[in-house]
Amino acid sequence: MTVADPTERSVRDAAEELAGRSGFEGLASGTILSPIADGGSDRRFFRLAHDLTTAVVLSQPGGGRELDSYVEIARFLGRLRAGAPEIYAVDRDRGIVLMEDLGDLRLVDALRAASPAETESYYSRALDILVELETSVTESMLREGLLRERVFDEETLLGETEYFRREFIEGYCPVPLPDSWEGERRLLASTLAREPAVFMHRDFQSRNIMVKDGRLRIVDFQTAHRGPGLYDAASLLKDAYHPVPASMRRRLLEEFYAKLQSRGARRGERFEKFFATFTLAGAQRTMQALAAFVKLGVRKGKPGFRDSIPNGIDLLEEGVRESGRLPGLESMVAAIRARLREAQEKGPS
Repeated sequence: MTVADPTERSVRDAAEELAGRSGFEGLASGTILSPIADGGSDRRFFRLAHDLTTAVVLSQPGGGRELDSYVEIARFLGRLRAGAPEIYAVDRDRGIVLMEDLGDLRLVDALRAASPAETESYYSRALDILVELETSVTESMLREGLLRERVFDEETLLGETEYFRREFIEGYCPVPLPDSWEGERRLLASTLAREPAVFMHRDFQSRNIMVKDGRLRIVDFQTAHRGPGLYDAASLLKDAYHPVPASMRRRLLEEFYAKLQSRGARRGERFEKFFATFTLAGAQRTMQALAAFVKLGVRKGKPGFRDSIPNGIDLLEEGVRESGRLPGLESMVAAIRARLREAQEKGPS
């Protein structure tokens, strides 16, 4: 693909110049720049290629704190061999990062063609990454003071359910909030805020895990926080992009729990308490995801996100029933289903 768009041409020129002065002469001239489909952010990604040499270019005009965070966390995870792409070079002024190409195969795509046994193996390997993030990576995070100012605390968790109320309930599916809404969302927030604060990816789901040379790698980690580890587990195992059968999820959680305990984490905690907290984390995370699906899929017109709303509703219904502690949210989900069914029966107005 030749670069015709002026913006893409300027990105290519900046990336080639950065490659040349950083010792990557093979990418410094005669290259092809092609856009890579991205997710919900405003950052843009491109593949820079010359013969058999490739790299990914992250473009964020103006740079800023988010770009700095991406580079800082990538390099931190890289030192610990935790699956992030290697950062080759950075031009902060132009908002350009040149980094390792992890390919195009996302976990969500690999899962579509996987057998049940292969699917479970993929998830088990993804949870192995979480074990590392919650143990050795967390130890290094605490020792080095990384993410000291970014704690996923009770206020942040309450912000997520407010986001759900604003985007999903008010903006997409108006139903009355239950009388217990405030108490139940505070129960979720306070329970998760009491969890041990570990290195938390914050969006650890199947679209943000790549499969390269048989190894699972992670991307989109720039909003990492210190926060409840079970939030990441819920992001993966309560994922609307690729829902996991309940029986498989239970086995994977038992395996995850055992691996954490073998590494000295969550000592003295019984599995049933671990599972109950995971269930609450799943309800919290699913509301956040549903809000994002509406914002990105409906308001910003990205259909792939809108298509995930039905799975998200299924997961929220499953989670609130599993918990047994969220009767108001359970009634709210029933009202959501009734409202959407009524709208479907009426058809376009």
